[in-house]
Amino acid sequence: MLYSFINRAVFALVLLLPIPEAASRDISFEYVQADFTFTTVNVGASADEIEGNGFGFSLSLGMNPNFALTLAVLSTTFRSFQNVDVDSTKTTALGVTAHTSIAQATDIFTNLSAVKAEIERDDGVNSISDNDYGSLFSVGLRHLLTDRFELELGASNMDVFDSTTFSYNLDARLYFRKVFSAGFGYVSSDNADSFLLNIRMDI
Repeated sequence: MLYSFINRAVFALVLLLPIPEAASRDISFEYVQADFTFTTVNVGASADEIEGNGFGFSLSLGMNPNFALTLAVLSTTFRSFQNVDVDSTKTTALGVTAHTSIAQATDIFTNLSAVKAEIERDDGVNSISDNDYGSLFSVGLRHLLTDRFELELGASNMDVFDSTTFSYNLDARLYFRKVFSAGFGYVSSDNADSFLLNIRMDI
C-alpha cells in the first residue's frame, strides 16, 4: 500500500540522516500554511475504498513565547469508485497551542481546539447536509535534525457528531529558504489513511 511505503521510506530517511550536535534554526510556532490532503477511507463491509482530496489553510500566531492562537480550515471532497462526487466535508478548528523546549532543537506541544464540522451528501437525487460542534485535542513533538530538515510526531483525538476519532501522524519538513518550507506526512486514523502536503511561511 502507498501509505505503508511512504511510512517506511520516511523512517529509513531518518535513520540515514546525520544528527548534528546543534541546530541554529529555532522551531517556529508562528506561520501561515496552505494544506493539501489525499485520503482513502476503508468502508469496512464493502470491498470498495472511497478516495478524497482536500484543500485548506492553517494559521498559528504567537501570543507569548509559549502559547499560540491557531486556526485551521480543511474542505474535502470524497468520490465513489465510479469517480462521482458523493460527500464533502469541511472542518474548522480554532484553538490554542502550548509549547516548550525540552532539549536542544526539540519542542513538545499540545493543542486544544473547538471544532465545527460540516457534512454534505449528494447521491445524485437528494442532497443532505448536517453540522455539529465538538473538540480536538492533540499532542506532539517537533525536532530539527538539521537546519533544513525537521521531523514531527503527533497524536490527536477529535470528538464530533457523537463519535470519537483517534489518529497519529508522522511529518517531515524541508526548509528551502529562511522562512519558507514544504512539508509532507502521513496520518492514520480508525478507518482512514491520509497523505499530506503543505507549503508554509514563517511569520
